Amino acid sequence: MTRHIRESVSTGIARARRKAGKSRTLRLLISRAVATIALGAALSIGGVTETLDGVHFLVQKDLDAVRVVKSDARGAEVVANLSDGFAANSLFKLSRVLPDSLVSQKIALFNDNWIPQAAPPAKAKKTDVFHTEMARINDAIRQDFFANAVPFGDLIHEKAQKYDVDPALVAAVVETESRFHPEARSAVGARGLMQLMPRTGRWLGATNLYDPEQNVDAGVRYLKYLQDRFDGNLKNAIAAYNGGEGNVQRYGGVPPFQETRSYVKKVMSRYQQRQQQLEQYAARDGVSTLR
Repeated sequence: MTRHIRESVSTGIARARRKAGKSRTLRLLISRAVATIALGAALSIGGVTETLDGVHFLVQKDLDAVRVVKSDARGAEVVANLSDGFAANSLFKLSRVLPDSLVSQKIALFNDNWIPQAAPPAKAKKTDVFHTEMARINDAIRQDFFANAVPFGDLIHEKAQKYDVDPALVAAVVETESRFHPEARSAVGARGLMQLMPRTGRWLGATNLYDPEQNVDAGVRYLKYLQDRFDGNLKNAIAAYNGGEGNVQRYGGVPPFQETRSYVKKVMSRYQQRQQQLEQYAARDGVSTLR
């Protein structure tokens, strides 16, 4: 039966091509139809009849790849994983024309569930007056340090608190990415203080990446996401910020790219320097920072 269907489809396509002649529009439609049929055949793995046996496909798009997950009574498995941007986007777009009974789509980065929200207010802990006062002084000193010792420090501290990220880490990323220049732009189009690509910025709610507040808010939000994605492994999160989370997953850690490895070393070094500066700043007031 499957062979008969393929032969019928091939015959129909051949006839349509002959009728199309020199019509560019029809040729374009036929090419799209052929690609769609090919995608449907690839997804159904074995022909149209298999869709009647409880098989369903999820085409999932995230920042770095498009994955096809096949589900049936026996479980779920990844049957395709495309990291090439053009091919991945084409696959995702074509999957939309297939029937919902066969294929569903999920755009991971367009789902607000993955985007870190502002950190909820911490529940009050029962502590004595001494520790309560020390914590208050520690917060005040930390805020004062960033406001006076770090460019855009007020903004960095505010957004770091909002998404529960260490402001010293945010400052290290900003310094490495743009040297604190809000109008910075890379050769590939990354923009602003945290050098975000326009596509990534839009996903994170930033419409103007040259606006420091929007840029840092989106960048810290993304850092928080990467830290959660890699279970708090700081080096992997930093590597993903530079080289893409798909590459970190693919190599099981910092990928073997000279640029990314150098980037991780620079950020980690600057992060440690900021932490030491903060300790020294606090020591002048006779306070040891609480982490």
